[in-house]
Amino acid sequence: MGVDKKSSGVKTSAWRVLITDDSMITRMFLKNMLESNGYTVVGEAKNAQEALDLYKETRPDFTTMDMNMPDSSGLEAIKSICEFDTDAKFIIISAVDQKLVRDQYAHMGACEYVPKPAEWSKLAAAISRLSKKIVSKSPESES
Repeated sequence: MGVDKKSSGVKTSAWRVLITDDSMITRMFLKNMLESNGYTVVGEAKNAQEALDLYKETRPDFTTMDMNMPDSSGLEAIKSICEFDTDAKFIIISAVDQKLVRDQYAHMGACEYVPKPAEWSKLAAAISRLSKKIVSKSPESES
């Protein structure tokens, strides 16, 4: 916990993450990667409805989002979450083409993209780009 020396050097222990992916293996992999680098995983969702329910319950600083899930899409989850919280932040972790993702989802709060399979260096860079927005929302910045 504490300082994440591999990315921005900003304290990450207060950063709370919701993971959304239909693959249990991918969720476990992301959880391990995030927690081993000082992030707190507050929930894991396998579809859009679970993502919305867990988002409402946990209010994470950002959500990782898969785009292709068999019973719902990442787009549906992002829309639902953004209706609940217009300040929601997302890192899309998907095999979907980056330009397509950027064009279709950027206006909906989907802020960053990491291609699958996710590598820590790319995920850390995406988190770093979100850091100003995450820090401004964190409880530490309100004191």
